[in-house]
Amino acid sequence: MNKGKAVWIVTFSGILLMLSFLILGNALVEECNRLNGDYSMQKVLVSVKNQIDRQGKNSFSMEDIERLKKELSTEAISYTAQSGLVNISVSSAGTALPARLTGVDHTYPVFNSLMLKDGSFITQKQEEEGAMVAVIDEELAWELFRTVHATGKTIDIFDKTFQITGIVKKDNSLIGKLTDDGLPKVYIPAEVMMEMDTTAGVTALQIKTVDAGTLDQNKNNVSNALRQIGKDPSNYNIIDYNLKYAFMKQWPLLFVFILGAVSMMILLTYAKKRIKTAYFLIRNGCKTDYFSNVMKDNKAVIGIHILEIVLAALGILLIWREISFRPYIPPRYIPDEIINISYYLDIIKNGIQGSIRNMGYIPDQAELIVNVANMLLYLLFYTAVVLGFLLLYTGFREMKALNMDSNKLTRTFGIFFVLSLAIVAAAAYMIKLPFVLDLKGILIAWVFIFLNILSITKGKESDIQNV
Repeated sequence: MNKGKAVWIVTFSGILLMLSFLILGNALVEECNRLNGDYSMQKVLVSVKNQIDRQGKNSFSMEDIERLKKELSTEAISYTAQSGLVNISVSSAGTALPARLTGVDHTYPVFNSLMLKDGSFITQKQEEEGAMVAVIDEELAWELFRTVHATGKTIDIFDKTFQITGIVKKDNSLIGKLTDDGLPKVYIPAEVMMEMDTTAGVTALQIKTVDAGTLDQNKNNVSNALRQIGKDPSNYNIIDYNLKYAFMKQWPLLFVFILGAVSMMILLTYAKKRIKTAYFLIRNGCKTDYFSNVMKDNKAVIGIHILEIVLAALGILLIWREISFRPYIPPRYIPDEIINISYYLDIIKNGIQGSIRNMGYIPDQAELIVNVANMLLYLLFYTAVVLGFLLLYTGFREMKALNMDSNKLTRTFGIFFVLSLAIVAAAAYMIKLPFVLDLKGILIAWVFIFLNILSITKGKESDIQNV
């Protein structure tokens, strides 16, 4: 492989990584939003720290939940119950299979995205009557009945017969696959589950809230409500998904900001060079002639320089307008004094201690979804920033050795840009993520590339003139 081909491959790889985060980063945020049901991220999750609650003392009773509804002035609280048993199986016609059994209420689908392939979810009437009904996923339906249309059939759980009312479609998205523990899912009414299984208890609540800004108001409200019903908030993980969503959304915005900031620096450097060129032209002319004559004799050249300076300034203003955003910083990271080393040391110490205390903690499915989405976002972001920029600027640097004018470079990079978009779109389709086209981010990315092309060609022109 000759050097020219290697340069193009490196450059194309950098563009592909850059656009991958712009597209897939926004797609991950959108998918996480979808997987959290109709209420999306407008909720607070309260889950028992199960590693310190072996006897289930911190689980919620139905009375606790009703009292919480009154304390928080809301009816929109969904709850899930989990068994303390390690192995649970469901059976039909002599065939028994291990399964992930979850006790739920009828509002569970509006807090969690469940796509039904057949039938319907547990209704409020069935829940209130304590009906022996179950909703299973299509994987279990196929294994037991060799059909995914199993509504109306029965399964046995804890030696009790349950009628199947619905079949849940398997989530084949990237996040769905990464959060899948490999066990088929079975949902039954939570109260029915706790009556049959003495080890079961309500271990997670999802509470509908509104966006309370960047403060921990929702978390504080829930903590106060827990105290009012006699629960210690320190025994629970309380997560405000409104703040999680704000934190996730800013990663794509931050990446666009970096691209725009670098583009602004290129324009600023270019404007500075034009100012210096115009200044030295006038100064050298004034050594042998009057200022008015110098301006008159060089008005065309000076006019072009002024126009370029004005256009660069307008470009900087437009880019700043498009990339500026209000960053979200968790309140706990903001000290009362700007310079307070001990405050930050305490944050680090508390983080380490918290990680140690949470060893063995099993997150709820809703929490697991957000954790996986965040992990993928961080991975894509740092890959794009570190490896993507490294490859791209290596390509830009080596591109100077290729004798290509700006028009040819622009056409080639344009092809690379469109091809990268097509590849990322295909990748999003294959991993079942939505194709979220952030036009503003895509435009800033192209401006970033185009300005680097101009920087390369203008640099070569300057080198030729100096020679």
